[in-house]
Amino acid sequence: MKWLTKQSLQNPAMVVIISLLVALGGMFSFSQINIESEPQAKLGMLTISTTYPTASSQDVLEDVTKPLEKAVDRVSGVKSYISRSQENHSLLTVSIEAEANPDRVRDEVEKSVAAARLPASAGRPEVTLRQIGTEPMYFLAISNEKQVRSSEAFYRLVKDKLIRDLEMIEGVDAVEMIGAEKQVIRIRPDRQTLQYYGLSPADLKQAIEAQHVSASVGSVTSEGKEAIARVNNAYSDFEQLRQTRLLLPAGGEGLGASLRLDDVAEIKREGERTSVSRLNGKPAVAVHITKTADGNIVEVSNQIREKLEHYRKEYPDLTFEIVSDRSDFVKTSIGGMAKEGAMGILMAAAVIFLFLRHVKSTLIVLVSIPLCILVSVMFLQWNGISINLMSLFGMTVAIGRVVDDSIVVVENIYRRFQTEPRSNRTIIQAVSEVAGAITSSTLATVAVFLPIAFVSGILGDFFKPFAAAVAWALLASLLVAVTVVPLLAGLTMGRDTDQRHRESRLGLLYPKLLGWALVHKGKTMAIALMLFAGSLGLAFQLPSGFLPELNTNLLFIKLNLPAGTALDRTSEYARLLEEAILREPEVLYVQSKIGSADDAAKATHTTEITVKLTAGTDEDAVLERLRQSIEPLAPADAQIAYSKPAAGGQGGYQAVLYGTDFATLKEAAISVKQKLKENPLLANVKDNVSDRREQLTIQVDRERALQWGLTPDQVSKQVAVAMGTSRLKSMYLDGEEYDLLFGTDHAADLQQLAELWIKSPQGHQVPLTELAALKMEEVQSALLRKDGEPYVQITADILGADKGGISKKQTEALQQMELPAGVNISSEGIQQDMQKGFIEMFAAMGAAVLLVLLVMVASFGNIWSPLAVLLSLPLASIGGMLGLWLIGGVLDMTVLIGFLMLIGIVVTNAIVLMDRVQQLMKAGMRVREALIEAGRVRLRPIMMTAVATIAAMLPLALGFSEGSLLSKGLSTVVIGGLLSSTLLTLVIVPVGYESLHRLASRDRCRKAGKTVHEAIGGGIRDEA
Repeated sequence: MKWLTKQSLQNPAMVVIISLLVALGGMFSFSQINIESEPQAKLGMLTISTTYPTASSQDVLEDVTKPLEKAVDRVSGVKSYISRSQENHSLLTVSIEAEANPDRVRDEVEKSVAAARLPASAGRPEVTLRQIGTEPMYFLAISNEKQVRSSEAFYRLVKDKLIRDLEMIEGVDAVEMIGAEKQVIRIRPDRQTLQYYGLSPADLKQAIEAQHVSASVGSVTSEGKEAIARVNNAYSDFEQLRQTRLLLPAGGEGLGASLRLDDVAEIKREGERTSVSRLNGKPAVAVHITKTADGNIVEVSNQIREKLEHYRKEYPDLTFEIVSDRSDFVKTSIGGMAKEGAMGILMAAAVIFLFLRHVKSTLIVLVSIPLCILVSVMFLQWNGISINLMSLFGMTVAIGRVVDDSIVVVENIYRRFQTEPRSNRTIIQAVSEVAGAITSSTLATVAVFLPIAFVSGILGDFFKPFAAAVAWALLASLLVAVTVVPLLAGLTMGRDTDQRHRESRLGLLYPKLLGWALVHKGKTMAIALMLFAGSLGLAFQLPSGFLPELNTNLLFIKLNLPAGTALDRTSEYARLLEEAILREPEVLYVQSKIGSADDAAKATHTTEITVKLTAGTDEDAVLERLRQSIEPLAPADAQIAYSKPAAGGQGGYQAVLYGTDFATLKEAAISVKQKLKENPLLANVKDNVSDRREQLTIQVDRERALQWGLTPDQVSKQVAVAMGTSRLKSMYLDGEEYDLLFGTDHAADLQQLAELWIKSPQGHQVPLTELAALKMEEVQSALLRKDGEPYVQITADILGADKGGISKKQTEALQQMELPAGVNISSEGIQQDMQKGFIEMFAAMGAAVLLVLLVMVASFGNIWSPLAVLLSLPLASIGGMLGLWLIGGVLDMTVLIGFLMLIGIVVTNAIVLMDRVQQLMKAGMRVREALIEAGRVRLRPIMMTAVATIAAMLPLALGFSEGSLLSKGLSTVVIGGLLSSTLLTLVIVPVGYESLHRLASRDRCRKAGKTVHEAIGGGIRDEA
């Protein structure tokens, strides 16, 4: 460090050029770095989604889910999986082992499921690696209120022009359109007419498919050239389709005759709707835009807004409403934290000036802040880390700490200039005197963040950008303190006239207080222990949580009616909810999405409502009022879920029942649900087995069917064609593609089904009721399995802030229940996340303490001084816990990060003090005299660094920006811990050091034949 300072003073031009290069590099990196709302945290899981049209939940389980489960079982790195089989759709959620590479596991799973044998009508399994930051960032509503253009033209414009334009924007991953009506060509067979002519709906469908052909049949050679041969008989207009000739069965009433298709079926072009979307109760197409994982959320948003402005001018008859733009939250957070960071700089400057009463010294210290922040940005960009809530928060927090090294250097130079010549030699000696202390303290602070690299899962991904931002800023602050700061001090302070300061009252009082504490060690340590014990007591009184909720002014409400509910009926109930929500004065927008854009999923019973609130609204209060007004409007068999955005996403309370007998599991679930409903702090209690729907079971009599030459398979295929809708090869009319559908657009009536005629291979017509028994029965709408075995999951919303405490008490209550034999219960969800997170964070703290100890032992060259410094760590919890308790904070992961930071920050002052003690003792001073003298000399820099850090972080603790939701708890802990540890460190650490020094001297005393008094240099008398 001495060499760096000497080179800086000898070659100032080099320092200036390097500083300018760093500043320019930092500003360039800031212009290039990616910006997003949250870190790209991989959730350690992936999903496998597969559609299976017109299949029951049981068929989905047997035909799709089980083969996929077997495929997943073969992949290494898979920890466990949960499957959900419901009508028309299979979903597997796969948990990945912590040590496995998620991208590799995803690739292996994709290969394995691609080889699984699935039904021909099943869709291709879609494998998606889930991570934070890839959810929709932009909610848009487009409406055709003026009705200048037809509905068909409007929907086609949105789909073919607007959506495609948005998909072409750089950084956009997917654009989903909900609520549009799709034009199709539908063929509705007339069953009575078909029966009259001896035809079945299956015959008609087969005849159409035989006529509507477009396929390659091989290749031919002509004049030495090879050409593809292709049969092209696809329908190209309505008339061709209507005039399709159908041969009547031979040997009947119509021997050798034929019919036109429109004689036995209705052919019509019409709109098909699988979803409904409304904005504030009025029809509007919902558009959800998702950015790529590495897309810049602000740039993507700006490009989308430019497109919308262009659309508003080009299509003045259409209305474009931005329901939610997640980049607004990011920009507000960045602006808020930048403002709070600027306020922190000003407050730190005021503190430094009040201590030094020297403008130039204050400005020298402040130079370190922008340089260190720009270095941090540069390294973030080089390492592929984005500017997000956590990295930005890390840089803002670092403002309070990066000035510490510069303060110690400037204060020592300033102090020596008052008694020594103002020369480069004095500057070098002043820097050398504190270089060891600031190096040790900075490395110790950086070391506490190293264990974050080994924290797994979402927690590690979430806090690594924060740790990286702080660490790089601190390392930069050390280099600035020994290079730039001495140079500026030599250029500015060397020409000042002497400005001697009188000793402050604190400076006069402190040596007396320290002397008393060194004499009364027992009383001093007893007071410290009592305060520490009190802080531990406060810890058990604090509510606990996982990650804080984000104030994005958004609420989400999900309504689930019984499976099978028609889209129109679901829409009616959704409208009732919309009207109730719009009555709230704080509500700006209500966007409802009924059904699903994927018609294969048939989610006509689901409604998702996004509620946009005015800025500054108390989300919890509005949510509680909505809960009271909405729930009476929904039917008794409906399920309603409420949520709002949280950092990293969060779940409520989850209890999971395991067992081999599903009937026993359902019986136990009833008791557990009742127990949860008794807890007033839990709401919206529901399970995965209560949602049931009616199913018509058709049991074919094999003997009777055989008499007519039929098999159950032949009967089922004819019933399927007659009951459902089949998708044939698409048609092109006037250059536009249309789906060609065969069948009705609604479910078959039970009475009509009973009257259905089945055609035998001999051409005879047989009533379905003569071949099969029809029985209505209730079945589960969804079948859930975990690792191939059935399970029951019961969930509930947690109403209180103490999510951890509420979950823990409820789990204890459930574990005391008497459940049926063979049924086991476990608590998952937020409690499981918290348990894992707290264990890993406490392990990280333990590792951080050892790393700090290692750095100090390497610096001091002995174990006793570092052990004395570590006495300052418990003192930090006193102020940290008290501060958190005073503001009504929650003990969550951000608060634990605050305590982790304190491990590195609070030892800084102790290191600065003990470094000077050792210097004085090496110079021949007795231990007690060295302690008192070092305390007197180091009092001002210690108080300056502590108060400057506190002042810089105070705006974060009091801030009202969006990002302050993450920073409030952490900042409060750091401020309170630093305050208590600084005040007590000045007393407890010297007391501890003298006691440890005395213990270490006993062995030397015995060997040398001296008294303890002589060995440690005298100056000690026993307590009275």
